[in-house]
Order: sequence, then structure tokens, then C-alpha cells
Amino acid sequence: MLINALNDIWTALRSFDEQALTFASWAVLIYVFVIITVNMVKKLRHREHDGVVKMLWNVFKFGLLCIYLSYLVSLTLSGREAGSRTSKINLEIFGTWSKSGTMSRHALENILLFIPFGILVPLKSNFFKKWWNLILSAFISSLSIELMQLFTGRGYFETDDILLNTAGAVLGYMVFWLVHKSYIAVKHETKLPLGRHEQQLNRVTLFAVQLLPVVLIIMMIFGFGSDDADRSAELSRFITEKILYIINKLFNLKWTAEKIQKAVPVYEGVVRKGAHITEFALLTFFTFVFWYCRKIKNSLAFIFTFCFTAVIAVLDEINQLHVDGRSGSFKDVIIDCLGSAIILFFILIMLSLARFYHWRRGGMDKKRRTNLNGSE
Repeated sequence: MLINALNDIWTALRSFDEQALTFASWAVLIYVFVIITVNMVKKLRHREHDGVVKMLWNVFKFGLLCIYLSYLVSLTLSGREAGSRTSKINLEIFGTWSKSGTMSRHALENILLFIPFGILVPLKSNFFKKWWNLILSAFISSLSIELMQLFTGRGYFETDDILLNTAGAVLGYMVFWLVHKSYIAVKHETKLPLGRHEQQLNRVTLFAVQLLPVVLIIMMIFGFGSDDADRSAELSRFITEKILYIINKLFNLKWTAEKIQKAVPVYEGVVRKGAHITEFALLTFFTFVFWYCRKIKNSLAFIFTFCFTAVIAVLDEINQLHVDGRSGSFKDVIIDCLGSAIILFFILIMLSLARFYHWRRGGMDKKRRTNLNGSE
């Protein structure tokens, strides 16, 4: 059902590529002009202003949010003719679920549609880093869409849609919150100054927050590993096709749908290996954060993390030996360990840069204090 729901959303979004991307591009251009102007004025007035890196990061976050919102509006409103749906209000809770009481594809799609909302909105604005502000904004956004669908005749007003959209935003926010708090914890342990909106968690809560992603990712790894051969192949073909479509769109390769379908078997193996690397890169990152914030630093944190992920990789392959149509592979263990090694190398570089920044900042502060004392 998950693949069917994702495919429905994908098929719907593809028809709005030009409209959504055009709107997002204009919004980003206007945003770039505004922030450059504002920062130039601040600099001329000798006030604190953003550096180039921070401005680029803000533009990137705003761009992602604009693309998501553009597709969301196109899918829910502009993709339907006004008056094409007769006015209908469905206030029944769980009214869009299947008759057996289980979640229907329509209900799952409504949840999936708002998961990016819970990630991208708090990523862009500190105001929405507070969970109650995020949930309220998701509820109001979904309510607004339902009301506009009702008044313009572009869709039905359904209470379920609002509740499920809000639930999707909550799931997305949970992902954001876990990553954000882990980032703050690493900054705190590296003795980097926390920002105005960055507050350190107490040790007990932090332990649970950092352990949860590790557990969830391990469950995901073994969940995918427990899929039989047919289901695993279906998922990998689905993802490969979508990646090829995106590459075709980004680089204007002008591949036909038939050519993309023929290319799927060729690149499917690469995508599967990339998925392995991604899974274990995520596991490595959160495992390292867990060890690092337990005061296990320097080489020990790297050794513990790599050994732990290697053990999980071996156990995953052993688990696949007992699944219909699947087999264990030492080559996959090597690929998983490669993903772990790549992210550990990246972490090493980032920590080195952070320590250098901290050392340089401390030296500049010391020099400034010496100059002030000398002038007195």
C-alpha cells in the first residue's frame, strides 16, 4: 500500500512540474534580492549582518520550502477546475478509511503529503521550532486548503484530511526535532557556542532522544531486509524509475518514458547499493552522536561506531538468509561498511573544522581582551 500511495502522489505531482517550479523559482529570486538588499543596508550602517555562507544556507532552505509549497498548492487547488466538485462536507472522523477500519491509500497519502511540512517549516523559521506553533500552523494550513476546495468547488471538505495532514506534519516534526537536538548536543560537547534559539536538553532526555533514531534506523534496516524478493525488487524498481525521471528533468536529457523504463534494470543495482550506503550512513551518524555525547570521544567514538555498524551489517545479511528469495552477501557487508566509513570521515572533517573555529575564536577573543586591557 505504501508503494501505491507514493506512486499516486508521484503521478499527481509530475503533472505540475512546470507550474510549481516556475512559481518556486520566482519566489527564490525575489527572496535573494531581498536578503542581499537587507544585508547590504546593514553593512553600510555597520550593523551585524549575515555572511555569504549563512545567506546561501538560508536561500537553500527557502528554496526547498518554496518547491514543496508550490507542489502542495498545485496538487490540492490549481490542479482542479473550479466547480468541478459539487459541494460536500464530510465531518465523520475516520470517514476516509477503508470499510474494514484499516488505513486506506487515501488516508496514507494525506499523511505522507504533510510530512515535509513538519521538516521544512521549522528548518526555515525558529518560530516553528516550538512544537505547538508547528502543529497549529499545519492545522490552519490544512483547514485553509479544505475551505478553499469547498468554496471554489475544487474538492470536498473532509475532517479526516485535516487530522491526517496534521498527523503527517507531526511525524515530520519528530524527524526534524531528533536531528536538531542531536546537532545541538554535538555543538555543546564540542564547546561551540549555542545560538539564541538552541537550548541543551537534560542528560536523561538527551539519552532517549539520541537512542531513538538508532533504534528506528535498525528497525528500518531489518524491515527492508525482511521483505521477500518480489517486494524488495518492486521497491527498488520504483525508486530507480523516480531517480531517473528526476535526473532526466534536471539535466534536460529528453529521455522518453520508454527509455527510462528500459534503463531501470541497468541502474537498479546501483540504486540498491546506494540505498545500503545511505541506510548505514544514517545509522553511523546517529550512533556516533550517541557515543560522542556519552563523553566517549576522539578515536574511541569512531572505533565503537564502526564496529557497531559492522555488526548490524552482518546480522542484516544473516537475517536475509531466512527470507524467501533473498540471500546474504559478504559484498553487501563491505558496501554497508563503506557507507559507515564515508560518514565517519565526513564527521572527522567537520569536528576538525569546528575545533579549529573554536580555537581561532578563543584566540581572537583573548587578543581583543588584551588590547582592551592595554588601552586602559
